Order: sequence, then structure tokens, then C-alpha cells
Amino acid sequence: MVARRLSLFYRLRVRTAVDSSADQSARILDRLRTAGGFHFPDYRGGSLVNLLSSIIRALGGISPHLGLRALDETTLNGVRRITYLVLDGVGYEQLDRFMGAGGGSHFFSRHPFERITTVFPSTTAAAVTTLSTGATPAEHGLLSWHLHLHDLGLVGAVLPGKTLTGTPLAGSDFNLRRYLGLPSYLSSVRRHKRLLSFGTLGRSPYSNAGTRWNGYGAYNTLRGMERQTARFARQGRPGLAYVYWPLYDTLCHRKGVQARETRRHLAEIDASLGRLTSQLAGTGTLLLVTADHGVVDSPPPKRIDLAAVPGLLDCLAMLPAGDGRQVSCFVRPGRVGRFREVLARHLADACVCITGEELLESGLLGPGQPHPALRSRVGDYVLLARDDYAFQVAASQTKARVHKGNHGGLSSDEVYVPLYALRL
Repeated sequence: MVARRLSLFYRLRVRTAVDSSADQSARILDRLRTAGGFHFPDYRGGSLVNLLSSIIRALGGISPHLGLRALDETTLNGVRRITYLVLDGVGYEQLDRFMGAGGGSHFFSRHPFERITTVFPSTTAAAVTTLSTGATPAEHGLLSWHLHLHDLGLVGAVLPGKTLTGTPLAGSDFNLRRYLGLPSYLSSVRRHKRLLSFGTLGRSPYSNAGTRWNGYGAYNTLRGMERQTARFARQGRPGLAYVYWPLYDTLCHRKGVQARETRRHLAEIDASLGRLTSQLAGTGTLLLVTADHGVVDSPPPKRIDLAAVPGLLDCLAMLPAGDGRQVSCFVRPGRVGRFREVLARHLADACVCITGEELLESGLLGPGQPHPALRSRVGDYVLLARDDYAFQVAASQTKARVHKGNHGGLSSDEVYVPLYALRL
């Protein structure tokens, strides 16, 4: 009887703690929604995390996360081969505007598609790590392009393997796979897994730090991407191919979302996907086309060099980490008050500031067992860009460059991505 009462007591304590955590998350998200008009990832069945969970389960693997609501049993039943193609930067709302202007006649406008969400932060580093492993940002810990790596004593870009000054992140004998410790639910799929990527990206240390791929393919053009993808499908081997195209995002950064070159390239992607669907017809492939995030154009008055904000860097223990539209600030303990004053005076219109603890409690990084380094990689305070503002800061003796197109934040343009699902 005593044991039964103790068991009930502890179950009630756990349930109370879970309920309390959920209430705290809801309060934080409500405050953010009110303060910034923000949009949030839907990890309960409507995000890239859930898309990967559905892919993994359809091919016999194991994922602790919910499947994607938009993929019903009819779409997944009996599928033996899945190709998921990720268009970096092609957000749902950008695509909707493109089609509204008459674009997309070869693929985008010809097929039905769903609106799902990316992860947070809405950035390549976080999202493609989810897309290549099935883990949430909370689980994999790769939260931003520029990441605070406290045990290396630096802020660095893990994907290209560089520090803020452009030097290598570590020596040639550094074991990035062991260091990052990425969980991979995708690895539970025992069928063939092929990574098809642009240039040398697929062979980089980062690309091989999570899932162990059984095969690779590389290309430098859209035609090459089509050939590699069709070749995988025609081989008749059960399994999956993860296909990645990065150049639209590159153009968004350099030229802006609305630039002529950027819109022209989106039309080229549309034509390429039209050709690809014809090549895949009759192969029994489930083709999934989505994106890692969308992009927001930031006009010159809204591009802020944080080093030029009076007094800001004096409050920090090290340079900020993050992306153009979400920034982690590591504040010196004796300068917290001054830090808040600087924000209120110079950046109140540009961002909403929350504590790192609030970010962790909000659930924005997703469910699951937190990565051991997660807390150290989240700033004491996190700046979330409002409207179309963007931030940048450079290391000493280097030039700060705020992109024309930016992402990482919580606007609808960044958070929502398209999903096409075609049985071919």
C-alpha cells in the first residue's frame, strides 16, 4: 500500500511538472506573438521534424516524433523508394507570390502542395541538420550558422568549418563527428541512403557527422541534379535519396528575394522540377519537394551592424552568435543592466529580446532529449528580429556584411515552407 501511494505521488509530481512546463511555454509564446507578431514551428505534426519522422517510419526506421499530418496513409502505403528534395530558401509565401505573378507553370503551379513549418531557428544550419538526421534543434544542438562553441573558445560556422575570421575551425585531425555528437534517427533506416548534393558539400566533414550515407552524388547544375536523382530512381533499389539545391538561397542573400536574378532562378528550378517528374515517372518513387526556410528582404535602413550600436559590444563577454534575424548575446554578469539599457535605447524597434532560459523553456527548439551542449550554445539573451530588420557583427579587422535577404527569425516568410508529395 505504501509503495502504491509513493508511486502515485511521483506520477502526480511528474505530471504536474509537465503541465507546469507546458503552461510556461504557452505564456512565453503568447508574449512573443503579442510583442512581435511571430509565427512558430508546429512540432505536433506540421513541421520538417514530422516530415522526417514519416519518411523514417515509412522505410522501416524508428523516430520518437509524430508523423506529418499532411502525409496520409494513401501517400505512404507500400512506398519502397523516397526522394526528398530540399530547395534552400524557397519559403511558402515567396513561392505563393511567385505563382501569383504567373510563375510555376512547369511544376509549382501544376501540383497540389501543403504549407508546413520549418524548425527554429529558421536557418540552414538548424534545418538541414534536422533534414539529414530527423532530430530536432534541441536534440542536435546546431542552432545557427555562427555557433557559440564554448569548449573550443570561439564562435564558428560549423557547416563550412570556419571561424569568424575565416580560419579553419580546428586542425585536420579534429574529429567533427565525435565532437558534434549528432543523434540520427535516419540511421535507423536499414535500406540504402544516398546523399545527392551540390559540388563538394556532400563530402564535407559536416555532411558526414550525423547519418552514415551509403552512397553519394554531386552536381553543379540543375541538369546534373536531375541526372543524379533519376539515376538513383532507375536503379530500382529500395531506400531514400536526400537531394539538396542551395543556389536560390545564395541569390536571396546576395541580391534579395525580389531581385530579377533571384526570380529568374526560381523559374529555372520550376522548369528543372518539371523535367525531373517526367524522368521519374513509372519508377515507383515518392518525390517530396520542400525547403529548409524562407527569406526576408531587409532594406538598407533595417540592416544593423551590431558593432556600431553604442555600448553594445562592451556589455558582451564575446562576439554574438546566431544568424541575420536571431542573435545570441553572451553578456558579462556585471553589465546586464547596461545591456538592457542599450537595447531599450537603440534596438527596441528592431527586435524582441528574451532570455536564453525563456528560449529553452518555450519549446521553440522542439521536443526530445536536449543535446549536452545545448545550454552553452544559447545566449544569455536572444534577439529576435521584428518586421524586416537584420543584424550582423564582424570580428576585428574583418568587414561586417549584412545580407539583402536574411532568415533565422519567426516571421511568416521564414517559418512556412511548401511541401509537394508525388507518387511517380
